[in-house]
Amino acid sequence: MLSGTVVWLVFFVILFMIAVPAVDQRLRKHLHCLNKTAKTIFLSLIVLGVALIVFVVFIGLESFFSDEPDNKLSQLLASLENVYGYNDATALSHQATQNLLDGKNPYEEANIVRAMIDYEGQIDKITPLREGRFADVFPYPTIDQLEQFWDEVRATPGQVPVEIESKFNYPAGGFLLPAPFILIGIGDFRFIYIVLLLPALAYVIYKVRSDMRIHLIFALIASLELWNSLAAGETGFLYFPFLLLGWILSRRNLWLSALFMAIAIVVKQLAWFVLPFYLILVFRTIGLRQMATALFIIIVFFLATNLAFILTDLDLWFNSVVAPVTDNMFPLGVGIVTIVSGGFLDIQSPMPFAIIEIVIAALAVVWYFFKCKHYPQTGLILAVLPLFFAWRSLWGYFFYIDIIVLAAIMLNEYGMESSNETGKVLPATSGG
Repeated sequence: MLSGTVVWLVFFVILFMIAVPAVDQRLRKHLHCLNKTAKTIFLSLIVLGVALIVFVVFIGLESFFSDEPDNKLSQLLASLENVYGYNDATALSHQATQNLLDGKNPYEEANIVRAMIDYEGQIDKITPLREGRFADVFPYPTIDQLEQFWDEVRATPGQVPVEIESKFNYPAGGFLLPAPFILIGIGDFRFIYIVLLLPALAYVIYKVRSDMRIHLIFALIASLELWNSLAAGETGFLYFPFLLLGWILSRRNLWLSALFMAIAIVVKQLAWFVLPFYLILVFRTIGLRQMATALFIIIVFFLATNLAFILTDLDLWFNSVVAPVTDNMFPLGVGIVTIVSGGFLDIQSPMPFAIIEIVIAALAVVWYFFKCKHYPQTGLILAVLPLFFAWRSLWGYFFYIDIIVLAAIMLNEYGMESSNETGKVLPATSGG
């Protein structure tokens, strides 16, 4: 756990370096070595990804399972086999979408037990709460405890137990967006993700400068975490394409940019962390009036998609959407909370982590407000950095931003060019 946390810290440091224009100049003398290193990494990851696909499809992890109950390798491979299946968030999103199409209130009809049964979710992908029989368990229930609990509750799927999160935790876009796809017969959310993702990536690839296009394509192909997450059905793919387009279009087409950002915000709350930095980016690079326009579009779109459910039952809607913060959840993630979830410190209150998270978020907003013009693409990194210090810091919160930062630098720092008096092509900002 600790080594994983260190890796994520290195991830943030390197990503921040990539987003700082001055680093380009400092590393230019090492360009030849860096090119070789990058090619080696790309090819290694591509080969690894192809090998993984071949292994899973043609050989199968189950061929390496052992009948011995204490065989650690067999347990690891068995857990890996369960990766490619609905988690609780995806199951609840699919259920909410179907409830909407059936004329029911998705927030009122949410039932995690039925959702996991109907969509064959994995037991290790539910979200236990520190309630009921798990009230005195810490830092996290064991898989045996979860399996025993699940065997009991699935016998009465009409009753929602207090021990697991059963609310649909997202704004209304989480079921409004996939509804047309489910209506026409697409029965798996992962196919919806592909339909949404590929056009967004294709647009970015098309708009990137021709001499950089191949680098972006290789970066996308080599992003094993991207494709593994897609195969696992992570709900982040419902908002990732729109967050990508919303951020990179801010200086190209403000109306489209604001619309895409609005879609991301009504789909998943993680986009809310990006919103202050997006508004600062628009204000500092385009102007106050444009920022007000973007904010107006986002507010109107949010109300248009959520107001009906707010008016129907405000308490139900609000308690569902804020449940990830207000419900009594166990510590989990790849951030500094590993000192608790790994058993190094006995801190049973999320309050210290919440305070650290708020302080870092406030400092990040202030720093970005003054430094935005010089380091515009650091906003995305600063937006999710506070979550690294949260009580819940799941890895899915972070990895999308590397693709967006890379695309934004290629398009908005190297792609938006202007000519000086002599006709020499220059980058539009200091990102050259």
